[in-house]
Amino acid sequence: MLIAILAFVFTTIFLYLSSRALTNNLIHFFIRLTKSPNKAAHFLFFIFLPGIFLHEFSHILTAEFLRVPTGHLSLKPHFKHNQLKLGSAQIATTDPFRLTLIGSAPFIIGVFALWAILKLGLNINLSTINLPALKHTLQTPYYILLPFSYLLITIANTMFSSPSDLQAAGLPLILILILLGAFKLAHLQIPPIILTSFTNLFLLLSTIFILILILNLLLLLLLKLFR
Repeated sequence: MLIAILAFVFTTIFLYLSSRALTNNLIHFFIRLTKSPNKAAHFLFFIFLPGIFLHEFSHILTAEFLRVPTGHLSLKPHFKHNQLKLGSAQIATTDPFRLTLIGSAPFIIGVFALWAILKLGLNINLSTINLPALKHTLQTPYYILLPFSYLLITIANTMFSSPSDLQAAGLPLILILILLGAFKLAHLQIPPIILTSFTNLFLLLSTIFILILILNLLLLLLLKLFR
């Protein structure tokens, strides 16, 4: 299970770094194209609009479910403290547990959306990824492949819109590690079914993130060529 957790941690970090790199390269590309930071921000906003909507709506939906008051939902690009914000959702201050769930909601719901697109939309068997399977996926009609690929990119690159969300998304993993450490110190045995389930889950997430990471790297390469 430790290998599965490490794979998940590293793929999450690399996906986050590639997401930041892609966003920065896109905004710089649009600034050179339009000669205006505001116009560039609007271009980036419309490109990532599906992912931005899912991200902010995840915050609101989770907060409402947990009975935490919500305020204004903004789907508008703006600069705050010299940083570009593509959207925002006002959530009332609450206890750390509910705040963690609300903060990590875009990550959790985003991962589920990525799984649904890959598994149900593109019919990719995520348990047996290999080169022939990927070649078969590339043979999917373009009118199916392109829209789903676009959704994958927009959702994956908006799951970590703020450092606080990234920190919140990592808290459940930290709690699992602490729990595993407590079991180890107490010389308790984790039920095999739980161990297997978590191992399979982390490996599945790692596989999903690797596929998205490949798409991000291809887009970064294209941007470098345009530059």
